[in-house]
Amino acid sequence: MEPSVYLCLFALVILVVEPSHSANIPELSQPRPTISNDVREYLNKITPSEWMDFVTAGTDAINRQKRLEENLVNAQITVDNGSLSHTQLLDTLPSEKAQLDSYIAMKILKASLFMYNSKCVSQPGISDDDCRTFLETKPIPQGSTLRAECERILHGPRSGHHAFRRLLPPHYKNGLHEISFQMFEVNKQPAAWPISMALYDQDDSAVRTRTSQPDESGNLNLVLAQFAQFVEHDLSKTVAQSMNNGASIECCNRDQNKLLPRHHHPMCAPILSKGRNDFHNCLNYVRSALAIGENCNFGAAEQLNQATGILDLSQLYGFTDSVERKMRTLRNGALKSSGNGKLLSVTSGDEGHTFCAWGSGANGTNCFVAGDSRVNSNPLSILVYTIFMRNHNRIAAELLARNKGWSDEQLFQAAKVVNVDIYRRLIMKEWLTQVLGEASAANVLAASPATDGQQLPEVSNEFGVAAIRFYFSMLPNVLHNLAPDNEVVSHTASNNILPLTKLFELKNEIYKPRLQYTSKKLNEILQSLLHERAMKMDSSYVDALVWHEPTKPAHADVLAFDIQRGRDHGLQPYYKYLEICNRNKKITSWSDFEDFIPKELVDKLKTIYNSWTHVDLIVGGISEHTFNGTVGPTFSCILAEQFSKIQQRHKQQQSPEHTALLEAYSSVNGTQLLCLNSNLMAVPENIFRLQSDSNRLVNCNDVE
Repeated sequence: MEPSVYLCLFALVILVVEPSHSANIPELSQPRPTISNDVREYLNKITPSEWMDFVTAGTDAINRQKRLEENLVNAQITVDNGSLSHTQLLDTLPSEKAQLDSYIAMKILKASLFMYNSKCVSQPGISDDDCRTFLETKPIPQGSTLRAECERILHGPRSGHHAFRRLLPPHYKNGLHEISFQMFEVNKQPAAWPISMALYDQDDSAVRTRTSQPDESGNLNLVLAQFAQFVEHDLSKTVAQSMNNGASIECCNRDQNKLLPRHHHPMCAPILSKGRNDFHNCLNYVRSALAIGENCNFGAAEQLNQATGILDLSQLYGFTDSVERKMRTLRNGALKSSGNGKLLSVTSGDEGHTFCAWGSGANGTNCFVAGDSRVNSNPLSILVYTIFMRNHNRIAAELLARNKGWSDEQLFQAAKVVNVDIYRRLIMKEWLTQVLGEASAANVLAASPATDGQQLPEVSNEFGVAAIRFYFSMLPNVLHNLAPDNEVVSHTASNNILPLTKLFELKNEIYKPRLQYTSKKLNEILQSLLHERAMKMDSSYVDALVWHEPTKPAHADVLAFDIQRGRDHGLQPYYKYLEICNRNKKITSWSDFEDFIPKELVDKLKTIYNSWTHVDLIVGGISEHTFNGTVGPTFSCILAEQFSKIQQRHKQQQSPEHTALLEAYSSVNGTQLLCLNSNLMAVPENIFRLQSDSNRLVNCNDVE
């Protein structure tokens, strides 16, 4: 991967800090790292035969790892169905294609590490960054098997299997892949789980269980947070590495403690905290699958994104032809469904274990199927997937009524084009305005289309594993039933006087759907999402999402996972992004954070981190004051940069072929989407804000 292509970031202060500037968004390229002539001269002396030896050594290392994996499988050190690790795995479940890509990319990384250890480590004056920069210019030797394997992937179909790009260079201990897992030690980063525990506010979480706290940016409802997750499922999916035979990797024992060293897979980076009796409580974390970059060169690890870099509803349809075909009835252009067409299709047989975390003997009758393994992550997710499934089938039925001679393929493709267009307009024109603020969102929409032949980059690491994850801070422990008997919720309820009845507790439904799903139940969930206030976006998550006790964990810790994943992916610390998103403002101390993060929270971070230079991007991002939207300036910067790229790609793909078809549905907005695909009586004009005098209800009987 060419650093000159990816080591760039828009001058998004134009978007974030001074939104009144021109909508033409210039790019701020990071200069390519330079290597001294002496270092370059020394490394250029590496002979072709030595480069081939590095490749051979890397391949041999992977082959030796196979023997360890056989021992782990024989010892049953793999993920059990129904376990906590199974729940975590569904968030990062790799496809067979992703496993193959990662297997080849890992060979390249191992070869790079052999070069690093033999030529760079012992040579004075060669930094890790020097070594990485030089490696990135060196191609895998022609004639090697590894080169042939790499090119086969590089020149084959790669939709949904590209490397995440980087806004800043990778940040690893050795410049290539090594991360640190130290606990609280002098001059070391604290481990991920203790950070999450230290940020947890039990009093705040208790309040959030009883009632919603107003978010600082206005009357946002939970629809905004849930659509953020739906967008994440569309654009970003990091996947865990697997064993060579496809088996899943387990890094904790069945008591959720640390495994013995002989059972430790090299790709394990378990999330640990000190429990009782000096045991380490353990959450499974397997390092992310790797990807082939845009060339077959040596270099640092680049993580694979098993998702497409545009808004295309790939989370619903799948991003490969084979998955899409499984979603279809192959009759009248429709997608498969259940419950008389009102619910998503359900799993059958062992397929359920790839969509829900049921144990082997569980009767998981509510496990739904979509183009992404994360569909059953919670009832709110299931709802949004269902809305777009219904919308597709509604459009297909309308097209069939007007075009009796159309084939199933014609109907399906036309309905998909319309469904995706409605979704894109909803996200780019309605949702993004609430997240970024009107001025920044307008600048994103005004991004110029890519020129002919220009290859726009994929999703950024910083977006995929940090910025788009802001919504977890906004989710409550409990969703209250605000629509008894499907009546329109009163204005009093929307002002936060909540009934005591609950639809569900979030911790009980994560990848284990226990609700009895019916059309009426989904209406109740939708009504409640529309009329329950979102949590404020901050650094304290509810206890359904984090685990803060010294006891064996009963569920995962989302924040600890995100911190660990940011380090696994080599993200730079928070202050680096803060600087570049604010016209290279120089950060030199904790006090400089106080312009962006509340002082009391800065003081808290001082007790957690040994240095301001260690604060993780995800922690800094969720800690910031909100800025003209839902998120703070750094996440706003990263989100705006990504959506500008996406908008360019959308404009690049516009085709006159579907102009008339799309024009017929161009008036469908968020309110109409929800009315037409539910039985609600009324929906707010702005579906991402609570009903109010300035956001009145629209009678669904008036929507056509």
